[in-house]
Amino acid sequence: MNTLLLGVGNLLLSDEGVGVRAIEALEQRFIFPPEVTLQDGGTSGMELLEVMANRELIIVVDAVRSDSAPGSLFILK
Repeated sequence: MNTLLLGVGNLLLSDEGVGVRAIEALEQRFIFPPEVTLQDGGTSGMELLEVMANRELIIVVDAVRSDSAPGSLFILK
């Protein structure tokens, strides 16, 4: 499955760039198969469209404000 793990966030703002830091940690600790791409999306917007195109699965790691417990997962389809 052609998969993208995309970490987003701003290292300078209150979310501490949690998505970016997660991608860094995954890259340091694990070896992924060729069909899995890890991408530091930072605060990029439209620039990510090409990276996201033609993916079967995209997993976005980011921080969101919600009433849920810290670490909660949100699935968007």
